[in-house]
Amino acid sequence: MNVMTLEHTRTIDEVKTSFALALEMAKDEGHKVVGCLCSYFPREVAWAAGAITVGLCGTTQGPIEAAEQVLPADQCPMVKATYGRAINNTCPIFPLADCIVGETTCDGRKKMYEVLGREKSMHVMDLPQKPENPAALRYWIDEVHRLKGFLEAQLDCRITHDALLAAIEQGNRERVLLKRIHQCRKSHPVPIMGLDLVALSTSMSYTIDRKHYLKELESVLEELRRRIAAKQFACSADRPRILWTGLGNSLGCDKVLRLVEQSGGVVVCQEGCGGVTRMDDQIDPGDDPIEAIARRYLKVTCASMSPNNTRFEQIDRLITEYKIQGVIDLAWQSCHAFNIESFRVREVVKEKHGLPYLHIVTDYSQSDVGQLKVRIEGFIEQIKFGLGR
Repeated sequence: MNVMTLEHTRTIDEVKTSFALALEMAKDEGHKVVGCLCSYFPREVAWAAGAITVGLCGTTQGPIEAAEQVLPADQCPMVKATYGRAINNTCPIFPLADCIVGETTCDGRKKMYEVLGREKSMHVMDLPQKPENPAALRYWIDEVHRLKGFLEAQLDCRITHDALLAAIEQGNRERVLLKRIHQCRKSHPVPIMGLDLVALSTSMSYTIDRKHYLKELESVLEELRRRIAAKQFACSADRPRILWTGLGNSLGCDKVLRLVEQSGGVVVCQEGCGGVTRMDDQIDPGDDPIEAIARRYLKVTCASMSPNNTRFEQIDRLITEYKIQGVIDLAWQSCHAFNIESFRVREVVKEKHGLPYLHIVTDYSQSDVGQLKVRIEGFIEQIKFGLGR
């Protein structure tokens, strides 16, 4: 990765292999590793335990065949890929995790955790499904306390108040910088293509030294601001500005994102996992640290929540803020929660804003690339036609 040029050419497997080598050296020096699987994971608690956190979600087609020896073939591809990576010895990071933490989001994940737990010591946090219920926060605070106890026992450490405050400060600084990086794409034209930012963000997130990670984020932000000031843009002004919502916007599962930008669009904003909305809420260091951490992570939006009203409010706001001209909503096959929510996303996009909307259901394979290309090209043409091309 070259931060100054914002170039990134490595595949996700290459990124993880390189990271695994650094992780092995860190473990030789006595560091502990906690694997995580979701945006609801309160990573500051693991950092306060002195642990390195690593994402273990599957994002490629390769491990799915092995997973289907246990899981149903019609299960969500992310669930299958995650489990497959754990059992087929193709993930260089999974064996290095001292333990794994998951959260009860969708049914597929919850049941997969039961068999994943046979491979590695695992703690599953029981996520309340009604975030607007006052009892939900009280319950989630207890769950974060239970996570603290699990990590202290598993990693043979004591998580102190001061360590939690230091971890909160680190997380807050990261979110501020990431949000400012995303907000640079409000510029028209954008200083970086959506695919390039996804690749860069994914690669940088596999880090051992979080202080170095902050420096990388600062360098990226500085370069993006320099490009905007110098009018050095990543594409022409006539590319339709696309909002990406739903799933699948990280390196490795970027098939649709790649097709969008190859077809003449540019993704200028991402909502959801890996997107700007994950950077919105800070942790108040003035509160009890565990309660403050719990309060922040319960605000994460996901279709597993009911109701999930904040997501639609965020999409509404982002359409205006980023001057969006069309919205793509992606869900994985068999992801019933996000597929059902697509109806409400469509209402916000088409009925309130009168914008073109495209709902895509796919998996990690390349089998539908031709069909998707035709649909996406038609979607881009629809936007351009509406703009008076």
